[in-house]
Amino acid sequence: MPAGLKAFLARLERADSDPGETTQLFIFDQSQNPELTGSLRASSLGLPYTALPLFAGTGNLHMASHGPLWCQFPPHSTLSRGALYRASKYANGIALEAEDPIAAQLHARDLLYLREGAGLSLSAYYRPAKWAALALTAQPGLFGPWRRVYSPAPKHIGNPRGPWLRWDAPAAGDPLVPPYRQPPETAAIHRTLRWLYWLDQYFETFGQPSPAQLPALLSNLEFLTEHDIIEADWLLNLARLCLGGPLVERANVLSILEEPNAAFNHYLQLQALRP
Repeated sequence: MPAGLKAFLARLERADSDPGETTQLFIFDQSQNPELTGSLRASSLGLPYTALPLFAGTGNLHMASHGPLWCQFPPHSTLSRGALYRASKYANGIALEAEDPIAAQLHARDLLYLREGAGLSLSAYYRPAKWAALALTAQPGLFGPWRRVYSPAPKHIGNPRGPWLRWDAPAAGDPLVPPYRQPPETAAIHRTLRWLYWLDQYFETFGQPSPAQLPALLSNLEFLTEHDIIEADWLLNLARLCLGGPLVERANVLSILEEPNAAFNHYLQLQALRP
């Protein structure tokens, strides 16, 4: 069973509806929506709002224009409604609830850097797959002053009961002494969830896989990428092959991948195989 798959599918069975138009705090991934700041200005209709690149004022200022964007909108506004729609439709951000927006914003910046093993690394925790992996393996301090986080659920994979996943902070509070320490198991779970969100975009191409089909399908995708079949277009064109049983057990697949050819040549040969 791929790491975290069972736990995440269980969360999808408890997926929620829209967190509500009172939601004011969001973090968006500008790399997924480079026109975001212009779109916000155009749709604000003169309403005051905050849109702050979280890398501004840090040692990674060069990432400010395409990194995470902290947003605070008036409740019950067109901006708040649009933000909920944008985050859910494109799975490119998270929504937050917190008593103190300033403390919440500072925590959002603290989470940009986490301790992974012996060193520090940047964290794209504002992406739905990454947040879910962190929340499923939460250590003290993850939520900080945030009371609740909503992350977009996949639209098809796992038959979610609603469009949002709700993650509640510990009732006793969850203060962080930065940097947040990511546990070792988070990385493998994140890899699984990245595959799930990617498959969700191409749900029809992969034959509308059921939860029962996902372990074998994920194993086949991992197997192909381990052999440098990594281009998205290649994997999409090999969808039927991936659905045809464990590739690691197919002699004709192994014989192709063991040949000293370029990955593109391997891909062309695999494409010619029957599922």
